[in-house]
Amino acid sequence: MKKTLLFLLAALILVSLAACGGSKDCVQKVKESFTAPFEYSVSTRGFAFEYARTPDTATMVLTSPDTLSGLKITRTASGITATYDDLVVTLPENTAQKLISLDDLAQKLPAFIDSGEYTLQSADGRNELTFTENGVVYTVVCGAEGELISAFVKANGKTYEFDFVQ
Repeated sequence: MKKTLLFLLAALILVSLAACGGSKDCVQKVKESFTAPFEYSVSTRGFAFEYARTPDTATMVLTSPDTLSGLKITRTASGITATYDDLVVTLPENTAQKLISLDDLAQKLPAFIDSGEYTLQSADGRNELTFTENGVVYTVVCGAEGELISAFVKANGKTYEFDFVQ
């Protein structure tokens, strides 16, 4: 029984290492994907947006639905603003939580990878890298080559889902 269990455990480790050319390679690709500067097209169930991050600023410009197209949310160390047709409004952090949760993930992920405080699961050519901070669960799903597929943030009883448009 012990030999069978050891064999299965060893096989599981080998499969997860082979899933993306070795877990370190896969994790490094995900880290690079979220190291500023970067830009992504992102969609959710309710809207789509262009997301760009520099070391100091995150910008999300909504592209869908049409009624919100062009709304620009900017996040800096000094706060969050929404801009639409030259109208600029300062927002409390919790009003844009869905968008901000993706930016939180992008900011925190490299440090969690560097510290090794994450889990990596592989199945069906997909890899899920997950880390937790203060009860918030962050998950990034990537393909076998480390390409971003989606992300999930679970906070305060809500799950925010993001799909990366290739």
